[in-house]
Amino acid sequence: MVQRPIMSDLLLSGIFTAFTMVRLLKGPWLRNSQCLAIGIIGGVTGVFGSWTGMALLDAVLSIA
Repeated sequence: MVQRPIMSDLLLSGIFTAFTMVRLLKGPWLRNSQCLAIGIIGGVTGVFGSWTGMALLDAVLSIA
């Protein structure tokens, strides 16, 4: 059974991912604040999507 992620875990993961990716791909964060905001949203969405996939797989396997 997949344990549901806590919102703070999702947000922290999204923030760390966004800061890292913006720094690597675009440069300084202050000059690219719009990229940082979009990166945080994308990071949270990505983590939530992967959790949903694992939960769906567990549900399918428990039915079979």
